[in-house]
Amino acid sequence: MLKRYLAWIVMFSLFIQCCFAAGASAAPGYYEDIQGHWAQKEIEELSALNIYRVKYGFFNPDSPIARGEALALLNRVLEGVYGPLGTAKRNTHLDHRYLLKQETEQLLANMRVMLDVQTGFVNSFDPGESMLFYLHLSERSGMKQPQLSNINWWLSADYMQKPLTREEASMILFHVLAPYKLRMTTLKLDEVSPYYTSYYLWKRETKYEDTASPYATAVAEFNLFNAESHFEPKKQMTRAQFAVILKRLHDYFKSDAPQQFKETQTRQKNIINLFLTSANQAYVQNDQSRIQQFFGKDAQDSLQEIAPLPLHDYSGSLAVRKDDSNPKRLWATGSYHHQLTGNYQVEYTLEQDESSLYGWKVVRMDYKQK
Repeated sequence: MLKRYLAWIVMFSLFIQCCFAAGASAAPGYYEDIQGHWAQKEIEELSALNIYRVKYGFFNPDSPIARGEALALLNRVLEGVYGPLGTAKRNTHLDHRYLLKQETEQLLANMRVMLDVQTGFVNSFDPGESMLFYLHLSERSGMKQPQLSNINWWLSADYMQKPLTREEASMILFHVLAPYKLRMTTLKLDEVSPYYTSYYLWKRETKYEDTASPYATAVAEFNLFNAESHFEPKKQMTRAQFAVILKRLHDYFKSDAPQQFKETQTRQKNIINLFLTSANQAYVQNDQSRIQQFFGKDAQDSLQEIAPLPLHDYSGSLAVRKDDSNPKRLWATGSYHHQLTGNYQVEYTLEQDESSLYGWKVVRMDYKQK
């Protein structure tokens, strides 16, 4: 009798497990409220990329996206392709109580490096600081204002949690994408700040009938918004709408980064500079998972010879050479200065590797004291 009773318990347990397994296989992969939604594909793809960190419960696709969350998500998209580029610094204009403050500060650091590298020079203009300032102005007196006229401005946690408008989104995206627009120009060092100011003072033409703001027109070439003649600048963006923009932005970054390795020598130098800058961040932080993304085994062994010096400084001198016998190999030579040892040089051998960030890896490094 006892054996029969135990047998029934086992059979019942197996039945429950089978039902649970069947239910689990039929359950959606992400979120309960996006099944059949027009943005389901983009939301799920961004979740798989870890842009959205919480992958269960409710996504609320038709609710407004908050300003601060939009900035943090933009940083995750940027770092998802390029990796961290700069070191975040404390920003006194951001409310310390805001939960996504650190990610916003990291976005500012990454934007600064991106501008310096893509334009080919280091300058004093801070695009992230200006972006936050005009976000601050947006709800108060409008974004068409003199640049940084009030040094005591700040963004409260409550302000960062308010809905993002389409005009604000276009302004933020302009600052993120300006380095890509600038790489097509021949601006000099002292012309960078005036370039941005021409947008801040709205001295740029607009293609839209319902807004004089130049930001929507500035990012139109990247096809992030669905807008022809009308932009609807004051309309709030939903989480689903912003997810689609993020996915389009990610796809642009993802296709653009490896393509730059095949372009002119200047383009190659800039993208290798970004590549080595991100690799240096992984090296400085001793992030082993990211180190493996950038370096082959022999190159990883060479890191010990360089420590504690920086592996790469994006403001240093960088020269790039092609391997005429192998289109899948490049050489880059960086010349740097450090207060500990003075001048030194690192020669990097890069080879194409589709499994890594940027589609390339450092397979060999030669360090020389100059």
